Amino acid sequence: MADILMDNQTAPSTPASGKSVLFIDSTTKKLVQTDDGGIRRGGFLSRNSSTAAQGLLATTEVYLTGSGLLVPSFGLDAGCTMVWYISVVKTGAGVAAPVWTFRIGPNQSTADTSRLALTSTGAQVGTAMDGILTAMLHVRTSGASGVLDGSGGAGPANFGGGGSGASSAVDLTSTIAGQFVGLTVTTGASAAWTVNAVSAVMFN
Repeated sequence: MADILMDNQTAPSTPASGKSVLFIDSTTKKLVQTDDGGIRRGGFLSRNSSTAAQGLLATTEVYLTGSGLLVPSFGLDAGCTMVWYISVVKTGAGVAAPVWTFRIGPNQSTADTSRLALTSTGAQVGTAMDGILTAMLHVRTSGASGVLDGSGGAGPANFGGGGSGASSAVDLTSTIAGQFVGLTVTTGASAAWTVNAVSAVMFN
């Protein structure tokens, strides 16, 4: 069986018409294809997950462990989509509308810059519940004045609605390579959530 050895590198130039180029991104170490339109494609450009349960303090914004998605060397292209699957259980306490915040930065913490904050469209229901919440962030336009749009953690109604919206201008070029796109939640007064697992993926 033969091996294929490839150097890791930053994104190459757009190839000539009728051609595509394969490369291993030097930041995420993922296989990427650039087509003759300059569009970068492939499987998951980045992924992450948690390895332990995480309790959430009711009135404090909490960065979801394992939610940070590493930004490739070329930044975030238009059409890039990030999805977070959150396995969570709540007690019967708390009826606030959760706030979901997408942050970009190097820390994988609330110290990273807030780029889109979404208040759930509904309040929590004061009964115990478990389920899977799904959040999504999408690159509407790329570049130095890019726009992100998305939805917060939507799932069973007892957790409140997810909320949706779009960001103001965000630099999504290679200047953010090596940083992380992550997700935080503020569950609200008296709420008691435990996040059992987080699984996050980025694809284009």
